[in-house]
Amino acid sequence: MTDKKDFADNIRQKLEDWDYQLDRLTARLGDKREEWRSDAKQKIAEIQDRRDELEAKLEKLESHGEDAWDDIKAGVELAWDGLKTGLLAARSEFEDRD
Repeated sequence: MTDKKDFADNIRQKLEDWDYQLDRLTARLGDKREEWRSDAKQKIAEIQDRRDELEAKLEKLESHGEDAWDDIKAGVELAWDGLKTGLLAARSEFEDRD
């Protein structure tokens, strides 16, 4: 049980950290040109969808027994990788634009 709880706690902490990063990125959109804002808002919405998907998988992980946790863990890890990649790409793309 400890591994499952530790894993879930670790992902929850990462989600909190990435929520903060996503909020910072969103706040910085006001400093960008209008033509970049709509594209950025769309990408942020996609990232938020991935984040929500990860949250749902994490809740599923926490509510299922030990016997299913290995299968669900793999899905959580894939969702985390997608969220992380999406946010890093968006941040890189839009923070460098004037």
